[in-house]
Amino acid sequence: MTVKKRISRIVGLTAEIVKTADAALNEREPSPGVASEEIKRLWDQDYGDALRRHLSRAEIREIVREAKRTAWPHLNDSAVRLGSMKEFAERASALGADFRIAKMPWPSGLALFGFYLGKDSGLEKRPLICLNGAHHPAAVATAFLHEVGHHVTAELFSTRKEMIQLSRQTGYGAHLDDPRELAADLLVSLGIYPRKLASQLFGSTRDRETARAGAGAKSPQAAKAVLGTAQRYGLDFERLPVQKKLQYQAGLIHFTRLREALLDEYGF
Repeated sequence: MTVKKRISRIVGLTAEIVKTADAALNEREPSPGVASEEIKRLWDQDYGDALRRHLSRAEIREIVREAKRTAWPHLNDSAVRLGSMKEFAERASALGADFRIAKMPWPSGLALFGFYLGKDSGLEKRPLICLNGAHHPAAVATAFLHEVGHHVTAELFSTRKEMIQLSRQTGYGAHLDDPRELAADLLVSLGIYPRKLASQLFGSTRDRETARAGAGAKSPQAAKAVLGTAQRYGLDFERLPVQKKLQYQAGLIHFTRLREALLDEYGF
């Protein structure tokens, strides 16, 4: 197959997957109320319990070792920076995956961050990473890191035969019951909060337990980290449309709480 024909085939495949996902999302397009409820649930979730149930310290070390070997050599050592689409395409190609950008700025389209298609899906010979370019650069970068997480951990979880891994606006809580999603998410958490920064932001386990005693499940350190990280990556919540504001908040809360739990449970 020529390069031109292959690109045309990938474009057509991406368009078909996006169309199918968009139709499904239109049937149950998330409202601001749904996103607000998810944010509350994420603060109430027991992230430590989710890690203990699904990923051991040894498994996490294996996941991170594989990610550092194949994709992110400085993972957990330095923060992931916002890259350009050209850089993402080059990184995906180096990993043996095709890469596409699909801009979906309409409401149901924005509910989709991107997707990963394994090579054994029967649709393509090479894996495919697709991102929704209509999002803020920070959201696109974290979506790329998440999809790469699926790619580099696919063999560890024997998931290359799965059809599609979709990254959506809502449903982060469900990731806590899926070790494959947790594995991809923890790479995002380590990318946003490398070891030294995480220790500075979250302090010791004893400090957090003392702070939580008067604040319920919501960690003051995590809440402060969410706001600080938003500023660090240029996310101005006050100026964002409601849909983007809520979905970016939900994502940051999820990745922040997961990073805090990694530190608490495994000292990672």
